[in-house]
Amino acid sequence: MAVYRPRGTLARVIHAKFHNDNSLENIDTRKWYSLAYDLPQHFQVKFVALEPDATTLGWLERAKALSANIWTHLWHSLARSILQFFMTQTDINGFLKRGSMFILSEAQFHKLLVAGGFSPASAVEPVTLLDIGAGDGEISLRVANTVAELSGSAGLRVFATEASWTMRDRLKKLNFNVINEIGALQNVELILCLNVLDRCFDSFKLLEDIHVSLAPNGRAVVALVLPYMHYVETNTSHLPLRPLLESTGRQTSFEEEASRFMELLENCGFRVESWTKAPYLCEGDLHQSFYWLIDLIVVISKKTF
Repeated sequence: MAVYRPRGTLARVIHAKFHNDNSLENIDTRKWYSLAYDLPQHFQVKFVALEPDATTLGWLERAKALSANIWTHLWHSLARSILQFFMTQTDINGFLKRGSMFILSEAQFHKLLVAGGFSPASAVEPVTLLDIGAGDGEISLRVANTVAELSGSAGLRVFATEASWTMRDRLKKLNFNVINEIGALQNVELILCLNVLDRCFDSFKLLEDIHVSLAPNGRAVVALVLPYMHYVETNTSHLPLRPLLESTGRQTSFEEEASRFMELLENCGFRVESWTKAPYLCEGDLHQSFYWLIDLIVVISKKTF
């Protein structure tokens, strides 16, 4: 039987997208959250098992619906081809209001934070939340909703840092307090650093800044895509000052790299309180409805010596 081969560039793109999206329907999303084997016991006991919930599946359906608008994607593709000469990819996404991300739902963040000992309900003053590299603020809002629920009547103040000027404008429209330096805040009850460590020039300096700004009883939530691959958007080499995880010269598993990263966090003066594995989802484009990487998400506190 002859295989249908569409003629014309647009027809081929639409045909390929149709097949790519069909293949997405067969993905077992539960595998995004499951481990192939246990980690060392002192880490494994702090693992929080999750699964795709209604909010996650709803986000995926929304991404599929948005991806169906071929003409919008054609406009985005044309705009990117021009804007790339004087804007970073993150600036372009912010300008075009595309490429929103999703990691955990409010309920999933709640479960992970509670397991990690985050309990601000007794706070008298408003709880401070700082999101480092907040992007368009969608993930920040999910965490803020969770923290507001946990903090009760104490209230919440949301701060954010962001290198992209277009994303900063979007954060300000959400009434976030956008600051330039992490050090401008002290005794922060909750700090988010989600998929930033592998995108900044000096990851170890960033971890030091988090340690300094974190309240003695506060918590930080750090997410890192595994397998680890560093990419600095703002310099020409795209290399960091020093990598977070040294290469072993062989292919490593999620579980092995997760153990190595959590050991690194403990060597930097933190204590692992809880952690999980989850997908780092991104809205799609002309090729398919959504994309994903796999995140290690760790709740940490300051070590007490």
